[in-house]
Amino acid sequence: MTVLDAAQKAMIRLVGRRPATVFSSQEPTEMQIADLINEVAIDIMKSHEWQGLTKIATIPGDGITTKFPLPNDYDRMLAAQDIHDDVSWFWNYTPAADLNEWLTIIENGFGALSPGWWIILEDQFNFYPAPSSEASYPYISNLFARSAPASGSGVITPKSAFTDDGDTFVLDERLLTLGVVWRYREQKGMGYAEDMANYELALSQAQARDRGARVIRAPSRVFGGIGVAWPWALGPGS
Repeated sequence: MTVLDAAQKAMIRLVGRRPATVFSSQEPTEMQIADLINEVAIDIMKSHEWQGLTKIATIPGDGITTKFPLPNDYDRMLAAQDIHDDVSWFWNYTPAADLNEWLTIIENGFGALSPGWWIILEDQFNFYPAPSSEASYPYISNLFARSAPASGSGVITPKSAFTDDGDTFVLDERLLTLGVVWRYREQKGMGYAEDMANYELALSQAQARDRGARVIRAPSRVFGGIGVAWPWALGPGS
């Protein structure tokens, strides 16, 4: 199903017609639907740790570099997820709890059990000390859309927004239809409570079926949920 199919189904329910195009149309209603469907897709993407949007990134540690850019399609880290050290089989990198802790660590040179500390600052991964080997972590990608296969090559391009009627959704397209229906009715001051409830039920069911976060989180290489508390002590994992 394309994004046009999802939009058409929504518009049949909302205005009683099936447009031939949405994203290339200059009709006011179609333009509103095109905008709404991207908003709904972003809400869906951010609502859950979808396995279809989960990727693994690798940081190429060289023992010198301490700052590394986020992936171009980075949306967020998975909840309670560590950065894994390629060398250590036991310890992962320890996240700084906040900027106060981070400043204390780097200003006073506090050590930590190998491999070290990390924090996201200025849209970069910051490490102390500089990682000496590769480090890997899972994250949620913002590329929820896919283009139609390119003519001739058949190449499908991941995208962070729908821009064409032939685009498809990485997740369940039915959620787009249901989400657009209630959001459109809300904007127009129409009754939308039942439509919103239908959407939320479908979203909850899709999240329950996905089960992606359960797979990516287990097992942890930190035994018994034990984390590192600075300096040089063991404490409950946060």
